[in-house]
Amino acid sequence: MRLLKARQGRHAASIAITLALVAALAPSIALAGGGATIVRGIQHEYGSCGNGDGYLMTGSLEGCWWVDTFEVKPMPAQGTMLAHGREHFTGWLGALYGTFYTTYTYTARFDGAVELHGRCHHPITGGNGDFEGIRGELSFTDVVDEEPFSYPYWGNIQLDRGTPVILSGASGNARLASATVASTATAPC
Repeated sequence: MRLLKARQGRHAASIAITLALVAALAPSIALAGGGATIVRGIQHEYGSCGNGDGYLMTGSLEGCWWVDTFEVKPMPAQGTMLAHGREHFTGWLGALYGTFYTTYTYTARFDGAVELHGRCHHPITGGNGDFEGIRGELSFTDVVDEEPFSYPYWGNIQLDRGTPVILSGASGNARLASATVASTATAPC
């Protein structure tokens, strides 16, 4: 009987150690190698970053987002807008710092001059710094029924060199403490 209890105790200990190792290694395994890092967070209102001409990014991406070009194809009869252009992000993804570039397609529905809803899709076209070789895509949706406006984002990012990207759950990183917040709100993408 003692032998049986000793085996059960060792078996339980083995299971506990295995579970602890899986729990400790799972985030690194999921974020390492050639796999994608899932990102999500909030893009804040226009003027909240840089010299009042950028968008503060919090969540997985921490830094500033800028609209480089915005080419509009208005469709006033339908109350919709379609726009294309280029944007870039400079900041952090976990411990990695650099700039990446995107193209985008933005669609929105309006009632007169008031945006009812909008969204955009951003294929990542390249990067520099720690983002050299980056690829992936991000999607944004416009939250325009609350002031100040915000733009939740989600997507996936891959880095060529297989560097693990460890993302912290904390937002409002001290690296962003110098960002200025303005009350102007415009709906970009």
